[in-house]
Amino acid sequence: MSALVLALMLAADTPATAPAPVVQEVERSVLPLNSADAQALASLSTIDQSTAEAIVGLRESRGRLGSVEELRVLPGMNDARLDELRANTSVDLTPSVMAVRGYSSADEVLSAFDPEPSVQQVQDMAMAYTHTNREQVENWLRASKNSAWLPQLTARYTFQDTFGQDFAYAGTTADLEEGDSEQRWQAQVQVRWDLDELVMSSAQIRVISESQDVVKLRDTVLTQVTGLYFDRRRLQVDMLLDPPKDVRAQVDQQLRLMELTAELDGYTGGQFSAEVARAVQGG
Repeated sequence: MSALVLALMLAADTPATAPAPVVQEVERSVLPLNSADAQALASLSTIDQSTAEAIVGLRESRGRLGSVEELRVLPGMNDARLDELRANTSVDLTPSVMAVRGYSSADEVLSAFDPEPSVQQVQDMAMAYTHTNREQVENWLRASKNSAWLPQLTARYTFQDTFGQDFAYAGTTADLEEGDSEQRWQAQVQVRWDLDELVMSSAQIRVISESQDVVKLRDTVLTQVTGLYFDRRRLQVDMLLDPPKDVRAQVDQQLRLMELTAELDGYTGGQFSAEVARAVQGG
């Protein structure tokens, strides 16, 4: 039998292989973070209506969002919500040409940022968070001065119990005879004031020394916070009056804004971002 005939016979006995099923991939749609409305964002399982409206409000106040990370400043924006937004939203990379509004004065430009905390408010937040405000130092001094008016109190209690015993000898025997017993107790309380402490106590001297260090720290904190605040405000003005046309410049500006905001949060315990977010939501 030739090899050709054998090959034909084997091919006839072998069943035909069924074609592999064609798997159609369903493209998952994502929401455009910079154009989706509040209703669309609220359709996500972890995003409620109020959070969706806050996202839209923050986007409108900034012109656009460079990433999901910018939403961290919103109250209640936890990791679960951020993870879902990362998975179900997209950020457009097409440079958007923003129309620059005409401003007639510097006051008109700066008034665009009136809802945000003032520099004085941010300084107060920083001093309260770092415990370097003047009221705190004055309270320490007052407490150290008043402590000298508290007397030193000493209390003593003594108790004495005497019991007499003696031996009486009669011939060859000795009998134990009990003597008189006596119990006495005494209580003593002593109150003492140190007059020199009323004039200038050691506690006052220590607080004055420490308060000088606090004042130096407060000056450093205020200098840093003030510089960061106005660096951030100048960046905001640049973004408002001369927005960049390319994506890289937009990203750089957004990252710098996030960096300055994070540094201010470091000095205020996150209160700065919370106040900004509250202003964005209208109260």
